Amino acid sequence: MPTMPLGHPIFVRSVLALACLPLAACALLSKNEPLTPRYFTLAEEPEGVRSPRVSSNTGPNGPLLALGRVVAGAQLHERILYRSGDHEVAYYDDRRWSERPDVYLRRALQRALFQERGLREAVSGAAPTLQAELQTFEEIRGKEPRVRMQVLIALDDGRTMQLTETVTVDAPVSAAKNDDAQANAVAAAFDEALHTGVEQIADHVLTKLQASLAPAAP
Repeated sequence: MPTMPLGHPIFVRSVLALACLPLAACALLSKNEPLTPRYFTLAEEPEGVRSPRVSSNTGPNGPLLALGRVVAGAQLHERILYRSGDHEVAYYDDRRWSERPDVYLRRALQRALFQERGLREAVSGAAPTLQAELQTFEEIRGKEPRVRMQVLIALDDGRTMQLTETVTVDAPVSAAKNDDAQANAVAAAFDEALHTGVEQIADHVLTKLQASLAPAAP
């Protein structure tokens, strides 16, 4: 029987195929566990945040306000975002919001403006309109870990722009002993930042609307 030379192509392919068999078997036996995302939500009203009293200038004859578009930047969605440097951002593979961050912002604004401060919500007709864009909603890693929320707001009465402002709030992340506790500490810090920022927005809007209703000085 003729002997196949060692350098023959068929011989080389056969050797490579035999060498790959153990690697393929190892790959089949060592499949990674499927990634199970963890979902986090924000409280309607976090502990330690007091609901302010309804202003005496609001009520049946108080200022009208329409809550317009509340949107978020393209980088903000269900996956939780973190910043590890001045120019580097990334997403957690296993951490998700149960709803988009702009949904939390809109709900918090509705509560602060119409339930807590007693503004009348306009559903039709002419009324000043508040719009908001959530520009930043991220965890910031480092020596002093914190989260940051930044919202651009615009209040428009249809004739002149009454208020344009960027509200930025940082909230510290409490120290944690393990990954589970750290994830919950981050969510609690987002709670604090969101509601602190919304309280500031609601106060500014209420002040502006009340000023527009005040009688002009003679």
